[in-house]
Amino acid sequence: MKKKFLILILTIISLFACLNFNAPLGVKADSGFDSSYDSGGSWDSGSDWGSSSSDWGSSSYSSDSYSGEFTIIDFVIFMIIIVIIIIVVARASNASGIIQSSITLDHSKELSDDKVKEYIKDFERIPFLRERYDEYLKIQEDWMNFDYDDLRTHLTDELYNQYEMQLDTLKTKNQKNIMKNFNYRDSMITAISKENKQITVTIELVVTFIDYIEQNGRAVRGSINIPITQHYELTFVLTETKLNNCPNCGAELNKDSSQKCEYCGSIISRVGNKSVLSKKESLKQR
Repeated sequence: MKKKFLILILTIISLFACLNFNAPLGVKADSGFDSSYDSGGSWDSGSDWGSSSSDWGSSSYSSDSYSGEFTIIDFVIFMIIIVIIIIVVARASNASGIIQSSITLDHSKELSDDKVKEYIKDFERIPFLRERYDEYLKIQEDWMNFDYDDLRTHLTDELYNQYEMQLDTLKTKNQKNIMKNFNYRDSMITAISKENKQITVTIELVVTFIDYIEQNGRAVRGSINIPITQHYELTFVLTETKLNNCPNCGAELNKDSSQKCEYCGSIISRVGNKSVLSKKESLKQR
């Protein structure tokens, strides 16, 4: 009876593994910890199949005793083989750079050029979206390199304070979030508003990249070769009035002085018409 119960448990586990081998691990990274290491990311290429404790040689089958019936043990073995085949095929697909599933933006929600020009007179869609994507990349780079000063220039105060604490946590654990091989997929503007000479623009962005946590030169979370696709909602704040003086000490700023006041040393988050990120949310991940 105990043996049959054990076989039943193994069968359930095998079925669960077959259906959920890409289940989320609940560990997040990406700047602001917005990525979950789940689909594609939870299976590390360093897994050691040879470490399995299953003893295939211990089976008691023989040609004399086999009755020809499909037993529970036969079913368990069959399910284990199916699980192995699924995992091997999934790994082979990802190793070839094939994204498991795509994310498509719903462009019916996209604002028209005329609508955006009510707020930004010299608006041109492609250059505008490209600039926002470049800012996203710079934020990811600063996050990865623990470049607090430059990161500060691309974020609102509230978001920077959040990122600063999270980066401090990574440092304490002697960990680093590695992100590379970025591949732009699509983007669109979904909302725009204006208040107190500040224009708030919301865009949706889809991008594919490698994302994992490294500790002592070894990947401890995520995959070093399986890309993830992120669907973000990004909110940027643009200020119409150009800063000519440091908001802290009042000193005059140079035209290209966009990071630090040379008189008081204050970090300036925005000079001129450059935007800053106020919110970044992952809507979907593949």
